[in-house]
Parts: sequence; structure tokens; C-alpha cells
Amino acid sequence: MIELLFVVCLVSNPDRCSVERPQFQEPFVNVMACSRTGLFRAAEWAEQHPKYTVRRWRCEPRQV
Repeated sequence: MIELLFVVCLVSNPDRCSVERPQFQEPFVNVMACSRTGLFRAAEWAEQHPKYTVRRWRCEPRQV
């Protein structure tokens, strides 16, 4: 399985960043599927979390 990771930073303090691993109802089965929707998922996440900005996103194998 593949997971989508976001590097997010506080809007009020752009140097304060963290990694988010949002969980989705349907997991990604490959990197292509994750890559196709990653930007849209990042935009949705940012809309739901207005105190943060998504600085970066990437797809990688899920850690167990």
C-alpha cells in the first residue's frame, strides 16, 4: 500500500512544520494512483485545516 504524506506549516509561523499522514477511506494501491490525486487531496486537507499550509506532498510505501 501507498500513503500520501504532507509537510504542513503553520500560517502564523511558517518555520513551524510537521508531517501529516492523513487516512483515506480507500487506500492507494500504487504510486500512480496516489500521484494522480495527491494535489487534490492536499488542497482538500488545506481547506479543512485553515491554520496550516501544505508546503510539500509525496507518495511513499506505507510504513507498518
